[in-house]
Amino acid sequence: MGRLLRPLPWIVARYFGDQVAHRFCDADAVAAYYAGASGQTDTPEDTVGIAVTDADPFDFEVQQAIRTEDGTSADDPLPRYLRRPFDDELAAVLDRAAHGNSGTAVLLGDSSTGKTRALWEAVQHLSAGWRLWQPPSTDASLGSLRSVGPQTVLWLNEIHRYLLTTDRGRDENVATGLSALVRDPDRAPVLVLGTCWHEYQQPMTRAPGTTDETEERRAFLANRWIPVPSRFTEDQVASLFTMPGPSDERLCQAARSAEGRHITQYLAGGPALQERYANASPTARAVLEAAMDARRFGYGLELAAGFLEEAATDYLTELELDLAPEDWFARALHYLSEPCRSVRGPLSPVRGTKGDRLRLADFLEQDARRARGLHCPGDAFWRAAERHATATDRSALSRAAAARDRISDAASLARSTAASDGGEALNALAWHFEQRHNERDAAPYYALAAEAGHPGAQARLAWRLEQDGSLDEAEAWYRRAVGSDVNTDATVGLASIAWERGDRQTALDLYDEALSSGGARSVEYQARWLAEKRRHRLALALTSCAFRAGNTGAFTGLAWTYMTPEEKPRAIAILKHALHVEGDVNAPRELAWILADDGDRAGSEEYTKIALELGEANVLRGLGMKHASEGNHRAAAGLYWHAYNLGMTWILLDLANLREKQGDLRRAGRLYRRALRDDQSYAAHGLVRVLELAGQGRAAEELANSSHETVQTLARVRAANGHRESAELLLRTLVVKGHAEALLTLGQLRRAAGDRVGAELAFRQAIAAGVDRAIQALTDLRASPQDNAH
Repeated sequence: MGRLLRPLPWIVARYFGDQVAHRFCDADAVAAYYAGASGQTDTPEDTVGIAVTDADPFDFEVQQAIRTEDGTSADDPLPRYLRRPFDDELAAVLDRAAHGNSGTAVLLGDSSTGKTRALWEAVQHLSAGWRLWQPPSTDASLGSLRSVGPQTVLWLNEIHRYLLTTDRGRDENVATGLSALVRDPDRAPVLVLGTCWHEYQQPMTRAPGTTDETEERRAFLANRWIPVPSRFTEDQVASLFTMPGPSDERLCQAARSAEGRHITQYLAGGPALQERYANASPTARAVLEAAMDARRFGYGLELAAGFLEEAATDYLTELELDLAPEDWFARALHYLSEPCRSVRGPLSPVRGTKGDRLRLADFLEQDARRARGLHCPGDAFWRAAERHATATDRSALSRAAAARDRISDAASLARSTAASDGGEALNALAWHFEQRHNERDAAPYYALAAEAGHPGAQARLAWRLEQDGSLDEAEAWYRRAVGSDVNTDATVGLASIAWERGDRQTALDLYDEALSSGGARSVEYQARWLAEKRRHRLALALTSCAFRAGNTGAFTGLAWTYMTPEEKPRAIAILKHALHVEGDVNAPRELAWILADDGDRAGSEEYTKIALELGEANVLRGLGMKHASEGNHRAAAGLYWHAYNLGMTWILLDLANLREKQGDLRRAGRLYRRALRDDQSYAAHGLVRVLELAGQGRAAEELANSSHETVQTLARVRAANGHRESAELLLRTLVVKGHAEALLTLGQLRRAAGDRVGAELAFRQAIAAGVDRAIQALTDLRASPQDNAH
């Protein structure tokens, strides 16, 4: 082992310290390591960041630790650090950087679990010459990525601040820039290190198919997550008392007193912060809760004091306001900003703002997301936001108000930001209505957003005018959209109008312009619309152009536009053209499915064979699903297994589901377990169902507790089996833990059981919590026939 480590000073230094590395390792290796692996020790003047050796941990948001109970402080402002297994995963990324390879790592965990401190400890072992840079904002990261040089750590603490903003286009641009930075060999090695709370991970890495707008962000973050446990193991707690070297009383105090082995939370002052909140006066509590709710709704890190003072009145009764002293707000801030065991108080002034802006403690913010998830403040809160919040914050709060069905507040906030955000919030509000199939209410907000300069809204408004035959007005709006931004929908719209006016060459030139600008999807949608208008030749020609421009699903989309019994022959002809003329490898699969539905077994088998020769095993899944729907389970299973043997491992879920529907719970369970071993996490839902139906309730609960989604699956099964009380208990427990989306499931189960009053209550609570689809669920409940009968 000693011989192996002599040429590896970066490993020796990491685990045993620099002095040991100098004494033990080969002199040449030590010199190269401490000079910097890439040799880039000279720093250009325009390179961002500061030397790691010159950095202050508190400037990079490492949390201060508590003082000991006797008030004494240690020489080091940071407690000693105990490595845990996740530190080794992080170290591996930094070791590769020491060899010249750029890398990315994001520590994933709840607030105050030691994520930022772990990053800080890791970078301390980088060689001389490494720099540390934390962009102050998303815009700063966009503008300065080109200035990131070799041996730079890009420090993205709370990475959602850079990649999960209200501007999805900007988020994608940042992700694209970060990906390019990490891949750029001329700037290697660089490190992108970040932290993230669990609640922000899913929105940033939503599964493919749920949105087309965040592909770059999802790709950049894929396989970059390193989970950080929220608590120490028993052995790790015990080791805090026996660490070599001088004793750190702060660690010992945490080991003795931290509840549930939550060591890092205790060190960050979590219990003291909660105690300060619990003992607050009505006015101080009101200020703090206004801050908590503002942060939950998307208000930025820096909360305006004027906003908090005005919003806090919404949390106080008339009597409490009357009894409060004249300087109640100043007293509240003094109470809330006082340090708790030497860490920042619940609400601390932002440095350099003279107390005009304040920041909520992370620990309380995350706690509030669980404890206050069902609370929606009243009028004073939203009015205060409109008067005091920045345009960016008003835009975020407008979305939060709309999600909670406070449409008047959402509209006021959105209108107030129009001049600053170019109609982004107004466009989001219009989309909110359209998602609820309410185009009548969406239209005026699209118009307002268009007037404010939002290119998407301008193209949308133009399209509506084009449908109404108002071509001159439509053209004017399309031109504004094209002039405002790269908008292929608008270019396609101009082409459509030119064609209508008989200017075919201009139309063709515009279609080519859209295709060359990445608008193949826009051209496909235009072709579908033309098909609905019975303009088949032009529709086919545009689809061919879209396909050649890289839209591999263009012919499939057009064919399915014709999937009525009368038009199906045209759909088949289009797909045959796509296969034989354009070489579309998707066409045989679609033909096999359509011909199977028509009872043309020979034709279906012919195209199935072609699809398989082209590597399209998914054709077997579609045919299997058809057989399963017709009750031919044996044929379905055979096709599924054939697909599995061709490498489609995820089809195990279909096989398991087929056996479950047949009532063969034993075989279904085996298949679900096999899928889980293949990292198909969704199989847990099926296995929970099977275990519960097989009478293994305890095992089902143990598995379901792995995620709040599987607990909801278990609740649905129990409710379907008549155990409604047990199902409701599972769901209410989830709600208490901060998973407000369980209220939607609760309302659905109550509605199914005929408890319309209880369902409405659950849906109303879900709306107050901003749960997606809750507003539509309540609307559907009220519109159902039973409701009308009363």
